[in-house]
Amino acid sequence: MRFQPVVPVAVLAVLLVILFILLLIGAVRNHGTVIYKTVTIIMSALLCLSVVPIAVRPMIRNKDIRYSRPNLDVLFVLDGTISMWAEDYHNDTRMSGAIETIEYIMSEMEGSSFALVTFGDTSEVRMPITQDAQSIDDAIKSINMPNRWVARGTSLNSPFDNMEYMLSHMGKEEGHERIVFILSDGEITVDEELTDFSDMASMIDGGAVLGFGTKEGSIMKDEYGNTLFDYTTWSDAVTCLDMDSLDNLAKDLELESIHVKNKKDVSDVIEKAIVSAKEVQTDRDDLDNYDDIYYMFVPGFMILLLAVFLLFKE
Repeated sequence: MRFQPVVPVAVLAVLLVILFILLLIGAVRNHGTVIYKTVTIIMSALLCLSVVPIAVRPMIRNKDIRYSRPNLDVLFVLDGTISMWAEDYHNDTRMSGAIETIEYIMSEMEGSSFALVTFGDTSEVRMPITQDAQSIDDAIKSINMPNRWVARGTSLNSPFDNMEYMLSHMGKEEGHERIVFILSDGEITVDEELTDFSDMASMIDGGAVLGFGTKEGSIMKDEYGNTLFDYTTWSDAVTCLDMDSLDNLAKDLELESIHVKNKKDVSDVIEKAIVSAKEVQTDRDDLDNYDDIYYMFVPGFMILLLAVFLLFKE
């Protein structure tokens, strides 16, 4: 059992003491017999005491919790290349903007299932499908900037196989819809054509391709804070948002592309996915719910109030 007082306990105590003193004065000044006055005082005390279990709002634990959640399986495909650490997202890194956006999506789609794929020159399934949003959050926050000497360029084609694999294993439960969010700056630094993703469109029910950064671009620094140098231009390496590549990818997947300047830029996509999704009732054994029981004491309070009223009326 726990309590959630309507007013602070100290304030309640003061008010009840004042109320009892007023009732006591009224009973003593009554012209009735000693027995009559005694009964009036006792009833007044009981009336004040009966307020306590109502005002402190007692609650009992209820473990039988069912809540509605959307039938959505959400796949995040996150660009983990060194250019995502360029600082042209509100004076912060593109990666910070992407992480902030993922966290916002998960909070708005609470109860959905999530999975995470990262990519650079290669791709990796960081987190298989799970309803534990905290696991996804931990996974994205553990992503570190690639070493400048190890990074071999950015390819938007690299997550293709892992995306296809994950999508084929998502939405298996009846009614589940598959939502995909691809988060990248779209910059391709390897010499290759963008793979045709259009066959994958039939496996996707919603989502968006999200671009981070600016078209003007930003210099890049390694994990030690040293500015990267471009030996083809003999100047500091600059990375620019390439929305054209992201637009082409979105077109193949039949999704919309969004240049994200604020996490809430994806609100319409989220709302559309939630509205179109079916909802299921799910038991939650991991949560405690508390039910009010103050109403059980209300009839006693009303009876005592009526009795005291009649006694004083006499």
